[in-house]
Amino acid sequence: MEDCYDAHLYFANWGTRRVILRWPATVLPLAVARTYCAGGSATSRQSGPHVLITLTSDPEDCVEDFEDLFGLGLGLDHEYAEDRSQEWLPSITRAREQVAEGDLRLLYLAWLLGLRNDEFDDGEHEPPVPPGLAQLPEPLSDLATFLRIDEDLVEAAARNSPHPAPRPSLGACRAWAAALAPKEKDRVLAGLLHDEGDQALSVLRRRFLHDQTALASSSTVRTVAEIREESRARAKTRKGHEQRRKALQEEKEAEARKRAEREAQRARDQRVAELQHDPEAAWARVAELLSIRGTRHYPEVVRLLGDLAALAERDGAVRAFAQSYDQFVVAHRTKKALIRKLKAEGPVTATLSKLASD
Repeated sequence: MEDCYDAHLYFANWGTRRVILRWPATVLPLAVARTYCAGGSATSRQSGPHVLITLTSDPEDCVEDFEDLFGLGLGLDHEYAEDRSQEWLPSITRAREQVAEGDLRLLYLAWLLGLRNDEFDDGEHEPPVPPGLAQLPEPLSDLATFLRIDEDLVEAAARNSPHPAPRPSLGACRAWAAALAPKEKDRVLAGLLHDEGDQALSVLRRRFLHDQTALASSSTVRTVAEIREESRARAKTRKGHEQRRKALQEEKEAEARKRAEREAQRARDQRVAELQHDPEAAWARVAELLSIRGTRHYPEVVRLLGDLAALAERDGAVRAFAQSYDQFVVAHRTKKALIRKLKAEGPVTATLSKLASD
C-alpha cells in the first residue's frame, strides 16, 4: 500500500473487515485525515508523498454476518460468493475518488466507525460535518454497510449536515477558467498533460469547487453523547415502525389465509354436492388412479378421499366410511408415501378422529 496501491480490502470468515485507502498528501493533507481518523478503528498516517487511512471493523462472533454479506449463508455456491465479494472494492474505490475532489463524507463515516465502537468519551465533540451526509451515494453507502456502521447512527449524524451545493454549470466553469491568469492557465494545462493519473484533475476540480463555495458547516457542534442519544431514539422509532408494519403484514396474511380457506371450503362443498349422487364413482376413480404406476396421482386420490369423508360426515355415515377406508388402507398399505400423505393432509384424519371421540 505504501509503494504501489491506492486501495485494499480485507475480510475474514471470523468477522474482521478492513479497508485501507491512499491519497497523495497534496490531495488529502494528513492534518485533515487526522481530524476524522484518530481512533483505534480509523487511523491515518503519512508515508512519503502519500497519506493512508485504515478502517477496521472487528466485532466478535460475526461468522453468520459474514455469510449473509457475501452470500455464503444464502445457499449460493462458493464461486458466486467470491464474485459478490469482489463487488465491494470497486465501489469503495469510487468513494476514494470523491475525497480527492474535496468530499469529506468518507472521512466523517470513518469517525462514526470509531463512535460506533465506543472509542470516544461522551463529552468529546464531533469533527466538522460535511454537506450531503443525508444523501449518501452508493459507494459511501457500501462502505458504511461493509464496516457495519449503523443506519440509525448515520441518520443521526446527518441531521447536522448541510445540503450539498448544486453541481456547477458549464458556464460557471468557463467563467472561473477565464478569470485565471495566463501563467496560471499554462501551469494547470501543463500539469494535466504531464500527470499520468487523475491527481492533477482532482486537485483542479477541488480548487474550483472551493472557490465556488466555501465548505458549509453547521454552527452547532454536538457531543458524542448527543449523537448517541439521537441514534438510540431513531432506532427505537424505527423498531416501532417495523413492529407496526409487521403486525399489519401479519393481519393481511391472516385475512388472506381465511379468504383462501373460505374459497377452498366453497369448492369442497360444491364437489361434495356433486359427489352425493354417485359416491361409488369416486371410489372407482380412486382405484383407477392407483392402478397407474407412480405417485403423481396421489394428490387427486387424497382430495377424492377427503371429499368422501366430508360427504360421510355431512350425511351421518362416518362409521360406514371408516370401514371402507380401513379396507382401502389395508389394500394399499405398501404405498407408504400415499399413507403418509393421507395422514398429513385432507379431512380424512379429522373425520375419523371425530368418530373415535364419539
